[in-house]
Amino acid sequence: MRKRLVSVLVVLFLGALWAPAQEFRATISGRVFDASGGAVPNAKLQAVNVANNETSTATTDSAGTYTIPFLRPGQYKLTVTAAGFKQYNRENLTLEVGRVVGIDISLEVGAVTESINVTAEAASLETQTASRVATINTTQVAEMPLNSRNPYILGSMMSGVTFRGAAIWQRPFDNGAIAEWSVNGGRQSNNEFLMDGAPNNGQAGGNNIAYVPIVDAVQEFSVQQNSYDAQYGKTGGGVFNVVLKSGTNQFHATGWEFMRRRPLDANTFQSNSTGGKRPDHTLDQYGFQVEGPVYLPKLLKKDGTVKLFYLGSFENYREKWPQFLQSSYPEPEMRNGDFSKLAQGNGQPITIYNPFNATTDANGNPVRTPFPGNMIPASMINPVAKAVTAFMPLPNAKTAGVNYSNTNNLNREYAAKDKFYNLILKFDWNFGDKHRAFFRHASNDRTEDRAVNNIDNKPGTNGQQPFQRINDAYVADWVSTLSPTLILNVRGSYNRFIETGRGQANTGFDLTSLGLPSSLVSRLPSPTYFGEWTFDGYTTLGRYQSINITNNYGIMSNVTKILGSHTMKFGADLRRIHYITQNSGSILYFRATRNWTQRLYNQGEANAGDSYASFLLGLQNDAAYSNYPLYPFFQQWYVAPYFQDDWKVSRHLTINLGLRWDYNAAPQEKYNRMNRGFDSAVASPIVSQIPASMIAAYPQLSTLKGGFRFAGANGVSRLASNTDLNNWQPRFGAAYQINNKLVMRGGWGIYSMNPNNDYLQTAGFATTTPMVVSNDGNRTPIANVLSNPYPSGINTPTGSSLGAATFVGRNNNWFNGEKFRTPYVHQFSYGFQYQMSATSTLDFSYVGSRTIGANDQKNFNIPSRDFRRKCNLQEGGSPVFCDSAVTNPFKGLPAFVGTGYYTANTVSQYQMNRPFPQFNGDLLEQGRNTSRIWYNSLQINYNRRMGRNLTLMANYTWSKMMERWGYNDAFADVNQQGLYFNDRAHIFKFNTVYQLPFGQSQKWGNSTNGFVSRLISGWQFTTYYNNSSGEPNDLPGNVIMLKDPRTPGGGWDGTTNWKAHQVTGWNPCVLRQQNDGSIAPQPYLHPVALRADPQAPCVHHGRISQQDDKRHRTSQGAVPPGGLQPPEPQLLRAQQRVHHRSERLQLRLHVPEPGVGSEWLPAPDPDRAQGLLVERARSIAGKEGRPHRAALPAFQFTRFRRGWRLRAATFGG
Repeated sequence: MRKRLVSVLVVLFLGALWAPAQEFRATISGRVFDASGGAVPNAKLQAVNVANNETSTATTDSAGTYTIPFLRPGQYKLTVTAAGFKQYNRENLTLEVGRVVGIDISLEVGAVTESINVTAEAASLETQTASRVATINTTQVAEMPLNSRNPYILGSMMSGVTFRGAAIWQRPFDNGAIAEWSVNGGRQSNNEFLMDGAPNNGQAGGNNIAYVPIVDAVQEFSVQQNSYDAQYGKTGGGVFNVVLKSGTNQFHATGWEFMRRRPLDANTFQSNSTGGKRPDHTLDQYGFQVEGPVYLPKLLKKDGTVKLFYLGSFENYREKWPQFLQSSYPEPEMRNGDFSKLAQGNGQPITIYNPFNATTDANGNPVRTPFPGNMIPASMINPVAKAVTAFMPLPNAKTAGVNYSNTNNLNREYAAKDKFYNLILKFDWNFGDKHRAFFRHASNDRTEDRAVNNIDNKPGTNGQQPFQRINDAYVADWVSTLSPTLILNVRGSYNRFIETGRGQANTGFDLTSLGLPSSLVSRLPSPTYFGEWTFDGYTTLGRYQSINITNNYGIMSNVTKILGSHTMKFGADLRRIHYITQNSGSILYFRATRNWTQRLYNQGEANAGDSYASFLLGLQNDAAYSNYPLYPFFQQWYVAPYFQDDWKVSRHLTINLGLRWDYNAAPQEKYNRMNRGFDSAVASPIVSQIPASMIAAYPQLSTLKGGFRFAGANGVSRLASNTDLNNWQPRFGAAYQINNKLVMRGGWGIYSMNPNNDYLQTAGFATTTPMVVSNDGNRTPIANVLSNPYPSGINTPTGSSLGAATFVGRNNNWFNGEKFRTPYVHQFSYGFQYQMSATSTLDFSYVGSRTIGANDQKNFNIPSRDFRRKCNLQEGGSPVFCDSAVTNPFKGLPAFVGTGYYTANTVSQYQMNRPFPQFNGDLLEQGRNTSRIWYNSLQINYNRRMGRNLTLMANYTWSKMMERWGYNDAFADVNQQGLYFNDRAHIFKFNTVYQLPFGQSQKWGNSTNGFVSRLISGWQFTTYYNNSSGEPNDLPGNVIMLKDPRTPGGGWDGTTNWKAHQVTGWNPCVLRQQNDGSIAPQPYLHPVALRADPQAPCVHHGRISQQDDKRHRTSQGAVPPGGLQPPEPQLLRAQQRVHHRSERLQLRLHVPEPGVGSEWLPAPDPDRAQGLLVERARSIAGKEGRPHRAALPAFQFTRFRRGWRLRAATFGG
């Protein structure tokens, strides 16, 4: 026996390093004793899965202790036999995902031929573990009114779990939005997603959910909110686990159709506001599922030892969903240079100034003169601009209260199209009671066609045409019972997640037809792509293309050893992760702003300038660039061995002890095309190029330092950062059963997070060429730059050959910190669980977490604090000092070819006082470990399993979540700290499945028969309700708070000046410092749905925010349950019903008031807002087979041996 164990452990050390080791199956554990309380050794236990007769066995030890692990979730029958005792039979024992169910069994003296029969109750106390797991069982999965039949949305019903994705993106192919969960104070999108215990994450693109299964194929859904089991890791919050069904002993076939049509939907907010009709919305979601046993003559017999079961599920999704497109394009006369009608929403004219005709002020800065009649002469209109304008649709409307001819003047009803299929194939083998295995394949494919700028599948489209998500997932699992106390589990998995978006109509385009020079086009990496053309205040033309690919490989081996009262598990979790980004970026990115046609070059005015006017003149903003992309192949290893011991100390006390170690290797690029940090001490090679006269003028340049480092070059490691070897994660939990109805539970554990890899940098291997638009700091433009935007050509990648001179003169630079460490979380909980009745439990728990070393970022290239004081009006300085021009010492230097520094005569004083002035911009350092999150909560959970017709979950969370992230002063290392953006102080959730008490086996109508009985029997009501406090809403950056006592005029407590500007519609107001040094009030918020704490201090280390009002969301329905079946049912049944969803949310929906103007807090993201404003939606569903229900009113057709029967009912309003 000992040799066998040793050999297995050797195998584990060598092979178990490949390991997605999270276990989804359940465990039964407890003691067997006689009437006097004495232990019963050598008792035989047998747990039989009712659905497929899968059998697991165990034997008690000398203390009467037993454990039966690796039990698939479902209904079980438990049998216990022992010499001299009656046989013990327990029916209807429900096992849920990952649960450890404690069952102590008392045997009666008697003959084995006699038996004791016990019907298990649905609710039971968790006496064997301190872990907190919320589970949605099969009934709730099937019955709850899920939006677009996405099982992951069930997570929003659980305490401590907050969904942060956009309400409109909850469909089974919205893999990004539905991954945005915050669990018990963890950062959103930092959770672990599992399916059948295997990883289900898409690393590239922000840790998306890779695959969303079909609802009908889901056995159970759970969220591990606090797990003190060392087998779980790689999460900053919770573990989401979906377990799929397996085939059963009986053949079942199910078909369904869910549809939505215009008469069932409410009008959208956008269409309603313009008097439009309800959009023509069509949705069909249909599919089928088959499951059962496989019989093969002489191989797989019905009563044979070896059994094979199958499950196949397929779903198709077709939707045309309406979108009210509002675009902003120039009016016809503007396209010919006539801006005489251009005006603000209040009717005040907007003047267009000539950037080539200016006087100078006292400081020598240009003051431009207007174009006569506000008309640009035809001779000054750039031909490239004219050619691009031809791709802009003409306006067809005018929106009241906004600027004439540049806001929402093209309105159109449009229908985006989605095509999606989903497939699951699963096979389960039972090789007797010693060995069993399963294999599962799951795949889906989504294609979206969605225009967003009123250009549909033509050059210039800015929509997802198409957008695709393609998923393939495989898992194979084998469980072998080597002995009654030694079990081996091996699992291998692979999933591939592809996400791609592009505008197909923008490919194959001849850029020279726009007038761009062929010398430029021929050097582009993608010479036939339309490009991206942006104009501030107008709608963008074109888009770039992107492809993200994630490959996730894993193999798991673990051993479970039952040794007396100890259940010990050793295993390891190893994954090989590839994430490949093929994002082209904007090969040609053009941007026009109003800066060139406003009166002052460095300060905007509401009545001056227009971006399209600047564009017609052939002028561009210095943010324009050309991108030469790299398609990197990132890869990393993840290895996590662990040990877990669940020790049943006594009949009342169980202790969970675990230790896990994570080796989360830093990413590497397959071909070493990656940066590794920034070396602030290396001598810059450009010093030798700087003229002596410039060294004399700027002595600090003689010792100029700083430059990028390159992975795998000059002895530098291939990894993006140092590897953190200190990821030890101890876990401790205890459950003490005070009496038969009360358990005290508590635990603490450390969890290493899944770090965000979006900070990886490839400077030098990918490159950009900034467009040079001015040689004097944007005071005067380079004429007609649009006709020849890159006269010196475009930069091509140099790799690491330039060393520390790479990317000098460039902006938008960042680098990943070499000292990055894996962030980790302390999770802890303490509470009591009380069994209120045979079917219900109540749990009171304190739950908290502390996130340490989370990803942060810091501006690395900013002047000293003493210098910046000279620019700050509040500290006696002036912005004019920082913006003042000085001689450019880098002009003409070879290292700066292709940048503005190469041709500019001057640069700003601020730039020359940066620590690394050769780099333009702040040089953002990513991957810092300075962020922290504090979370404390009281969580109350009431759970009632099906009893007296009612299944109910209700929970309340009272919490506070604080965060330290970002900097108030990066140079002085002063962090900002305040409420986390996801903080919601109070959250109440409620969901129920209620079987109405009418008809057969019910309180009323039990004696009816025939048609009446069939008409009134089997109806149920389902609902889900969520009520939460509002979230903090940060004020804008670069503003001065009225409360700041340093503000000239007395600040908040002053007697005049700024306090007078707190008028209705501007409350609360902030101040903005203008570029000329003056201060002006800035209207920011409407008070409609927001409130600010008037006592909130504006301190140097704090964060000021507003608080949204509370939110409500309700879904409800009335439907007939599949569990209540009339006599003599066929295997095929049918039903029809209507889904109803109502959402009421008090959110930031502001409309400018007269006299206030248009500078108010903008509405939420348009996609997010659209989803939040759908007030009512209904879908008709038809289904044949096992029903899936929700909504009102409801109809059901049920097929019996004697024909068809109809049930119908209407509930609610």
